[in-house]
Amino acid sequence: MITRELYPIEELPVLDQLEALFHDWRECCANLPDTLVSAQSENMVFDGFYPYYFRQSIRILFVGREARGIEGCNYLDVLFHAYREAKIGNRHLNFDAFHSRKLHIAWGLLNGMPDWETIPWASEIGKSFGSEAGISFAFMNISKLSNEKDQWVSDWEMIKASHDAATTVARNFITEEVALLKPTIVITMNLGDRLKSLGNMELIERTPNVTSYWLDSDGHRSLMLDCYHFSAPGKSHVASYYAPICKAVSSAHGTCSP
Repeated sequence: MITRELYPIEELPVLDQLEALFHDWRECCANLPDTLVSAQSENMVFDGFYPYYFRQSIRILFVGREARGIEGCNYLDVLFHAYREAKIGNRHLNFDAFHSRKLHIAWGLLNGMPDWETIPWASEIGKSFGSEAGISFAFMNISKLSNEKDQWVSDWEMIKASHDAATTVARNFITEEVALLKPTIVITMNLGDRLKSLGNMELIERTPNVTSYWLDSDGHRSLMLDCYHFSAPGKSHVASYYAPICKAVSSAHGTCSP
């Protein structure tokens, strides 16, 4: 579990702001007529940023679809321990495409975008992850409801219900979370039309592997890169993800807001 003591003191106010946001988010969902959402409000899975995120030279926010098998838990608490122990469920971290790709890509972007082959194994990155000596990033899912089904496919009915609950009320909780996290780069995972819930978008370029935008989330400007889902089968670490992401970042000339 990530305790407050693991965060540097300057990050604690943001933790408090996120806690207040999540409290309002849960209260809103609990009072909705959609029973699929209201019945699960106490089991919502919230997320945010790992320790030392705000001390990184580039603040990277990954945005996924949904949590799996962890209803009622905090996403970051579960994964922080998993990264440190190099084990995702019954799989070694190095062989879990979703999480190892996040660690590799974040490390590469934070260390000058070197060749993929020179990036340490995910298990090595994980040893110091979320500490002053290591890297850190933020992560959020657009759905705060956990997929508890046995099949390894996205539960789009539940994702839609959670997403709509967060964006069709007086507040857009998803945009507000992005604004609190103040990312430099947002890397999304094939979210389709749901990208709009992150803020106002201005298209920069479409390529076969990455579509890049300028994103404005309640006044915070960032570079957003929409990619394949990080667990998509048959994709190349370098050709499908790392190389086009690095190219898109370089093409932006580092002009996104710090």
